[in-house]
Amino acid sequence: MFKKIKQYLYTLMKSFYKERMIFMEEKFNEILQLFCIENPEGYSVKDMEKIKQTVGELPEVLEKFYLKCGNTTDLRYLQDNLIFPNEYPYMKDWEYIIFFDENQGVCQAGIKKTDVKMSDPPVYVSMDGKAWVKSSDKVSDFLVAMYGYQASICLEYSPEEFYWITKEEKDKVEQLFTKRKEEMKRWMNCSITLYGDNCHGRIALMHPEGEDDIQMNYAANTKEEYERMAKLLKGIGEPI
Repeated sequence: MFKKIKQYLYTLMKSFYKERMIFMEEKFNEILQLFCIENPEGYSVKDMEKIKQTVGELPEVLEKFYLKCGNTTDLRYLQDNLIFPNEYPYMKDWEYIIFFDENQGVCQAGIKKTDVKMSDPPVYVSMDGKAWVKSSDKVSDFLVAMYGYQASICLEYSPEEFYWITKEEKDKVEQLFTKRKEEMKRWMNCSITLYGDNCHGRIALMHPEGEDDIQMNYAANTKEEYERMAKLLKGIGEPI
């Protein structure tokens, strides 16, 4: 009887692990498709072991992301930057493992060092390295949202302008485009909501905390999708 229970639990855990791996791959591939990356470059196991000697363990999802595509140039150097965990010396004494940095170092995203045993822990952000607030419930969701936001700025085809839009215009955007499940909170003190009907483009609406103004960015990885988005968004917003 005990042997059968043991075998059942082993099979259950194996199935759960497989499902978790498939889930991670789907999230990572969504990012790669958005940036048209067919051959991602990851860090080596040896690289990750070196960083673990400095910061300790890493959550499974974050480590897998670094191993699969963390050293891909097109994912590292965008509007904001994926960095090696606690890449900068001043971060080493923080109670968080930092993996994303705003382009001027104004805002950082990280996970609590006490959460490293979790496979897919929450992500917190800070603008001073002292006061931290939750941005996303999971690393995987944060990565998809962050790269969706980066895509809205950095993909090849864009209006090369940002826009201020009203709440009424925001409602119109929601009627015209599919709202994405992933979102970020408190990045640069903004809530960021994403929209996109496929893997070819993203719209990001940035709502600064305590303000009525909403900033809109959008871009696409194909000319056809950009022209479709631009046609639907014509007349919405004022250039900043």
